[in-house]
Amino acid sequence: MKKIKIILTSLIGQWLFQILFWLNKIEVKGEKNLLNLINSNKPVMVCVWHGRLVFPSWYLRLKTTNLHAIAGRHADAEIMARILQRWGYGLIRGSTRKGGKAVVKKMAEVFKNAGIIAVTNDGPKGPPRIAKAGSTGVALKYNVQIITITGSATKYWQIKSWDRSMLPKPFGTIQLIISPPLNVFEKPETAEKEVQLLSDFMNQYQDEADKLTGKINK
Repeated sequence: MKKIKIILTSLIGQWLFQILFWLNKIEVKGEKNLLNLINSNKPVMVCVWHGRLVFPSWYLRLKTTNLHAIAGRHADAEIMARILQRWGYGLIRGSTRKGGKAVVKKMAEVFKNAGIIAVTNDGPKGPPRIAKAGSTGVALKYNVQIITITGSATKYWQIKSWDRSMLPKPFGTIQLIISPPLNVFEKPETAEKEVQLLSDFMNQYQDEADKLTGKINK
């Protein structure tokens, strides 16, 4: 019964997302940053915030097919994982903390084939918009380009969850932003410095998207 509920919820969620995006005007800033990386045949790690996951997830599948996402195994993650799978993403199940070695091994295989992996850096339980340590080390080891893709909307619902997930309302404008690659040439000296580096990088573009839609004041 639980499995049937997850399947039905994921189907409803998938079509809801697609309808909501279809009913909005879509504006994209920085698309060349992504297209240049795809054309260069370099592996890419796309860092995203949990509360804005639907924006890059919907967008990326329209631009390339060599896509993967790290997905947990709890019920909420299972619903989104099924949506991602139907959108063409390969799934890497687990997290860099739980089953970490197996996850990193699978990530390495994808990166060696110039794949793209989406990582929710503040998942699975936050705190929101504070990145976990580890991404830059993996990226440096496998010569991976780190970018962030995020979005905002002029009209939206904000779910009362730990991540304050945003869902666009119909008949507004959705703003997507693709950053240039993060310039990092050596692993930060401490985990705290890595957290600060990646969090500041991601929040710079998240704040830009929110300013463009009027969610936060310019």
